[in-house]
Formats: sequence, structure tokens, C-alpha cells
Amino acid sequence: MKSTSDNTWIDRMDAHGDGDTWSVGSGNYDRIIQDELNSDRPGKWQKKILSQVDSSQPLEILDIGCGPGFFTIVLGQLGHKMTAIDGADGMLEKAVKNIKASRVKADIFKMDCQKLDFPDNTFDLVVSRNVTHALQDHPGAYAEWKRVLKPGGVLLIFDANWHLTGLPGPLREQYKKDWAECIRRFGSDFNGHTDPDVTLESFEPESAHLLGDLLRPDWDLGILAALGYREITTERNIIKEMWDEKEQLIYGTTPMFMIRAVK
Repeated sequence: MKSTSDNTWIDRMDAHGDGDTWSVGSGNYDRIIQDELNSDRPGKWQKKILSQVDSSQPLEILDIGCGPGFFTIVLGQLGHKMTAIDGADGMLEKAVKNIKASRVKADIFKMDCQKLDFPDNTFDLVVSRNVTHALQDHPGAYAEWKRVLKPGGVLLIFDANWHLTGLPGPLREQYKKDWAECIRRFGSDFNGHTDPDVTLESFEPESAHLLGDLLRPDWDLGILAALGYREITTERNIIKEMWDEKEQLIYGTTPMFMIRAVK
């Protein structure tokens, strides 16, 4: 497989799912990532991720659904060998730009994260953030991620029950209140909305259709165990450690969790 040490990306496979949708939103997401890169959060994420693995030697790391390249940048800056994949052209364009600006070397590919074009036993660590809620086939994806891990390699999943805010009920109503309060306190949400009186009746994340009322991470833990992962653990709420005040306010109804599993 051809590599891209000059930070260009290769179209290895068709994008999975709604790659066009993610491309349309890539500009706003890039703005969010730029803010994150210019905060104290890169150091927090470096500490959090590398505390879960033996990082005494440089690691081969796969960043699944890399978006504008945040994990690839912050882990690559510590000398780890980074490979980044995404299925959306817009995200990959932002990733190439950001990774090049950071002077991190990385191999970047357009690839379906559920059908990886890598040999077995390639990576020491597979990591993803805010990706798994959008998967169409979780067992298939997690099996692929296990396949490309080296024996003893670690999988880290960071995500949240974003889909539950799309379902009628108390959680959705609390999210709407928190969203309005966020705009009043900070002036905008993370998508540029500035009017706290605009209702979110039309807001319905795509993951609500995919996941329904499933509760995570418990659902994921069962899948990982059935696939033969070992030492499966989870932290159900890491927002005080990893999120800033604005994120905690607007997204506190669906706190981010971490899943760790070993091949």
C-alpha cells in the first residue's frame, strides 16, 4: 500500500455513509478543532490517551475518523507514527492542511472505517472520537479494528449518547434548556447559532435513527466481548477531565465516555 509521508491523502476506497454530509460540515468542525488546538486540551488528551498504553517507545497509531486531524496532530507531536483515515473529502482536506501546519508527519487515507485496507496486526493503538455513534455496522467495524491491532494492542473509543437528544422525553428537553443557556452565557453554540429563543424542534441527529434508545457504552461492551476483546473497561463520564465549561454546559446531558479494550 502506498504511503503519504508528505501529508497528502490517497483515495483508497469510497467514503462510507454520508461522506458528503460530513464534508459540508467540515468547515465548522475545523473551526472547533482550531479552538481546541489553541487551548490546554491537547495536553489533556495526550495524557489521557497515553495513560492507557505503554508509550515508552514510539507507537504505530491509527486515528479512525480523523476529521480535521486533532488526534493525529497531538499524538504525532510526541513522536508517534500516525496513520489517519476519514471518509469525507472535506474533512481530509482540513486534516492535510492542519497536519502539515503542525509539522507532523502522517499517512492520511480516504477509507471506509468498516472495511480497512491495512494488513492484520499493524497498529499498537486504534483511537476514535465522536465517530462510533455514526456507524452503520458496529460489530463489523469493531472486528476490523481488532484485526488491524497487533496482539496486545489497545482500542480506545471516545463518544457519547448523542442520539438520545433526538428522542422525545426529559433528556431532549433538558438538552434544549442547556443549549439556550449556553447561548445566553457564551454568545453562541458550537455551530454559530446566537439566538437562545430559537427552538430546536427540527434538531434530530442522524444517530437517533441508527441507534434508537440504545444505551452506550453498555451496548458496545457486549459487542466487544463477543468479538473476543480482552480487558474491556469503561469510564462513563470524562467531561470534567476533558471538556471546557461551555462543552460541559451544552452537552452535559450526554457525557462523553471512554471504552478501552485489548486484542
